[in-house]
Amino acid sequence: MNYRKLLISSIVVIAALSTQVNAKELQAQVQRNTTTVPNIYSQQNVNAVKSISQPYPEIAKLIEYNHCDEADAKLKEMIEAKPNDINLQALRAVSMAKQHKLEPAQFELDKLLKKAPRNPILHYAQGYVYMQRQTASDVDYIKTTRGLINSAIKEFVTAVNLDSKYYQAYNAMGVATLKLGNKSDALDLFNTSLKINPGFANAHDNVGVVQMMNGDLNAAEKSFMSAMKYNTHNPTAWYHMSQVETRRGNYSKALTWVNHSLHVNPNSSPALTLQGELYLKQGNQAAAINSFKKAQLVKPENARPYMNLATIYENRADEEFAMEQLKTALAINPNNSESKLRIANMALHIRKYDQALDYYSKLVGDSTYNDDAIVGLANTYYEMAKDRGENNGITTNKEVYLAYDYINKAIEKCPEDLELHLAKLKLAKLIHQDPLSRDSLNYIVQAAGNNLMDSVIKGEAYLALGREKDAVYTFENAVNFSNSVDDDLYLAEILVHNKQFRTARLALQKALMKDPDNIIAKNGIEYINLCETKSNEFFDIAQHEYQENNYASAIEYCNRAIDFYHNSPQIAKLKAMSYEKELNYRGAVKYYQQYLALNPNAADRADIMKRIEKMRPKSN
Repeated sequence: MNYRKLLISSIVVIAALSTQVNAKELQAQVQRNTTTVPNIYSQQNVNAVKSISQPYPEIAKLIEYNHCDEADAKLKEMIEAKPNDINLQALRAVSMAKQHKLEPAQFELDKLLKKAPRNPILHYAQGYVYMQRQTASDVDYIKTTRGLINSAIKEFVTAVNLDSKYYQAYNAMGVATLKLGNKSDALDLFNTSLKINPGFANAHDNVGVVQMMNGDLNAAEKSFMSAMKYNTHNPTAWYHMSQVETRRGNYSKALTWVNHSLHVNPNSSPALTLQGELYLKQGNQAAAINSFKKAQLVKPENARPYMNLATIYENRADEEFAMEQLKTALAINPNNSESKLRIANMALHIRKYDQALDYYSKLVGDSTYNDDAIVGLANTYYEMAKDRGENNGITTNKEVYLAYDYINKAIEKCPEDLELHLAKLKLAKLIHQDPLSRDSLNYIVQAAGNNLMDSVIKGEAYLALGREKDAVYTFENAVNFSNSVDDDLYLAEILVHNKQFRTARLALQKALMKDPDNIIAKNGIEYINLCETKSNEFFDIAQHEYQENNYASAIEYCNRAIDFYHNSPQIAKLKAMSYEKELNYRGAVKYYQQYLALNPNAADRADIMKRIEKMRPKSN
């Protein structure tokens, strides 16, 4: 096989790296280089590669397989004996680059490349420095990742032009090409490296990475095992085998592999992150948190541990801690839209409305999360209005009308999205567009299917328009559509948020019938019981205030009781009676109707209906 032709065909994708290098010029450049400059690496596997190299294969292999301390000791001794040996000095630069000693390496290379511009090892070392730059902590380099990778590829191209058997440079070029997303050309380059030296462990490992990315786990395992065969002290291959077993769902095996990897290389942030994720899958949350925090310390700019910790804290209802982790992830990668959405959702949940509006607004127009952002904006304005107890300040808020416009545009693109129609209903209610609210409700009711999600949306729509009886019935019907513990818990979470505790309790009890030890369901019921207890305490005070003819105070304590437990018919009745005493007939009618909705078989139903009919003309 002609390696030069393969090289040209495999790097067409990077032909525009600079105005000085294009495909034709590269081909001419390769063809002009008929003289091979010695490459000390080419003797790493003596049986596989024959060339007139300098006799340093042992040191080269030590560096390539990350035994840099031992290599440095040998290099120091040999450079003292041969201070003018460019190849030894080039090897030292490669070793420094391997160890992320990038400034000293660059200092050496700046001098050496002037002395020996056609030394392939120096160009390989320079390319390696560029590759390491884009994984360093320096934000200025991180921002120019693609440019650094392209610069690295140019150096590797120069190296293989100077030595056509430079298999490490082919392999490194493959890694860089893979980082640019070109799996096919990367695989060609890795295989080229292996054709020159079939015993090169790193290339076997990289072939396995591509195979794993393509979903061929069996082939990937075979490649990783080959990498271990040729380098028995191989933390990278062990880490990749852990990834294979993780994808297979064999978490214990995966944990064994990653622990082997960390034993050899304890400062690998990706391996520590994977270890934490595996602990999490096994339910060992404390160990997972420890691994993620170690990963952050080792490489603070690795965003994934922050995302994982945020998930743990969010699941524990520690939203403030979760949001801080996500904000750090955003500082690392400001374009991480998922983090913005999660922060917005949590800010809404803990009633930090300004923060929620800020982060939702950042996602308007996002190709992935635009609709989620629009729904989030609507829900935030709606919850703000509920908290205020009125919406006079909302109706003149231009941002609300802008959000309403966003929703209409989103519905034009996705006319069957019930969540968008629910968001439109809520905003229409806020700006007193009752006919539009009813139109949205009618669409939701007619379009909703017999499934969990649609039933929840329909129930929330009824609730937003004050149709308590219909909402309760719809939510109770939704319980029948939950077919798993996850469904039950999801439904319960929504019901608790809407203070539909009675139906939420049913969903949680259903979850416990399937999984008696489910801690989330148990905690949910305990939370509802606590809310009911607090509600009863405020209700007792409200009754006392009513008996003392302090009706305004009675209404206030009824509100506090309702905040803790929304489904009590007795609280609704007492609030209605207090409104009636204050001659607030609209409020009285509303809460008498709610009382009957919550207690359809009330013994005093006929009497209450008469009261409602008597007060209705006065409530307009």
